[in-house]
Amino acid sequence: MVGIKFIFLGILILSTQTIHAQSDSDPEVELPDSIPVISKKVLTVPEFRKYNPDTIQLGENDQIITDSYTALGQPYVYDALHAFNRRRMDHFGGYLNDKINAGLAEVRSKGFLSDLKKLYIQIDPSTLTVYWSAVVGPSQDGRCYMHVDSRGSAGGGLAAVQKQCPRMHRLHTAMIPVKLLEFNDNVLQCYDWHGMKLDTVTSMINIQQHFYKYYDPQIGNTIALEELAQKEKEKNAEMTVVMVAKPATAVRYKRYTVKSGDTLSQIAEKFHTTPTRIKQANNLRSYLIRVGQTLKIPG
Repeated sequence: MVGIKFIFLGILILSTQTIHAQSDSDPEVELPDSIPVISKKVLTVPEFRKYNPDTIQLGENDQIITDSYTALGQPYVYDALHAFNRRRMDHFGGYLNDKINAGLAEVRSKGFLSDLKKLYIQIDPSTLTVYWSAVVGPSQDGRCYMHVDSRGSAGGGLAAVQKQCPRMHRLHTAMIPVKLLEFNDNVLQCYDWHGMKLDTVTSMINIQQHFYKYYDPQIGNTIALEELAQKEKEKNAEMTVVMVAKPATAVRYKRYTVKSGDTLSQIAEKFHTTPTRIKQANNLRSYLIRVGQTLKIPG
């Protein structure tokens, strides 16, 4: 019995020595006292300073169009933030292009070749608000710029924007595109994509939008501006006739008095409608509104 114990202990000691011998042959590894925690750098959100549109210099017969919209409360807030005109899924947006195009048409109605001369855009990351101003007026290069259009991306980068532009150009047949602005801003991410406020800001989301204005080479050459203005006037008259000819349906309206700081986009969002519907309901010539003005809000 004693002999068996000695044999067993001998095997145990031998086994232990073998294990240590294998460990000694491995490279020496220093184990850290504690596992480091990798944390992202917290970014500081600077105070937002909005530019003053009144400081923008205007030429003779120029006019400025200025407005804003906010993506707060919208699904996929950063996708909504870069909906400068409107997005396909729910038509939410700032309707920037539509408002500028209406301004260009107004310039032509006054007997001038139209042009979009300047475009300013700012984004307030802490409120997810886009502020913009556009200057439209008589063209100085002899071209008549008929439309403005744009494509962009939130987080997709330059490649995502460039992929969309050829399809956009095909929508404006017989017109020549001229790039006006490559908007590119790294917006501090103060919210998650569902619109929940973040405790700390550790990243940015790149917002890009390329704006083009399109001119018709025939206007001023084979087509006179007066002829174009007459065609546009007739087209608008036809649209009015079609709208009147439609069967009348009961539309209920709410009344709203414009307050200081209001924009048509903000009012539309408040009443869950669109700026275009409010514009049509009140027979507004443009998207500009004034303090004290009473608006009919379609239900």
